[in-house]
Amino acid sequence: MNLLHPSSAGTAVQLWFVNDLPVRLVHADVRYRVLTAEQWMDATGWTIAARGPSAQTLTFAVRAHGDLWELSSAS
Repeated sequence: MNLLHPSSAGTAVQLWFVNDLPVRLVHADVRYRVLTAEQWMDATGWTIAARGPSAQTLTFAVRAHGDLWELSSAS
């Protein structure tokens, strides 16, 4: 199940890294704490399991877009 409106794909997300691993993600003004992160084989993005303020865990796929990160999907 995809929780995002189709127009959300491609929107900017913010990622914070520690030791080259994402530790925080912000999407639509909501901060998520990264639980697990796997880098894609082509090293252009990450699949991230993260917990939000309501304790719900979501999986985000984010892709590098120049110096920024954009959302590919979330579920």
